[in-house]
Amino acid sequence: MKYDPDFVYDLEVRVMDLESKVERLEGAIRKAMSGVKHADYDLPDDVLDRIRKGEHPVRVIRLHRLMTQKQLSEICGIRSNHISAIERGMDFGLKSARRLASALRVPVDLIQATEVKG
Repeated sequence: MKYDPDFVYDLEVRVMDLESKVERLEGAIRKAMSGVKHADYDLPDDVLDRIRKGEHPVRVIRLHRLMTQKQLSEICGIRSNHISAIERGMDFGLKSARRLASALRVPVDLIQATEVKG
């Protein structure tokens, strides 16, 4: 295959353009999220208070949504024994946090919150 410097240059320009667009998009997302406060979680104050007092967010929100661990497991695809361990304080990753947050209909940062402000 013959090396074509014009082709390589064109690809580099396109990559730089894409990177610029991604940066602008990430900036817009950060700006939009900067206005989101914990009060915007659409959860009653008593639920947020329980989380503030140290109860695990996954358990509190799951119970508020009237879900069993098995039901949550079926929605998010995380085994119920793993959900039980998470609710007892086991560490979990961002992928699990995203799945739990989606199933519980809350922002992922609430699931990972160590402190809730309101």
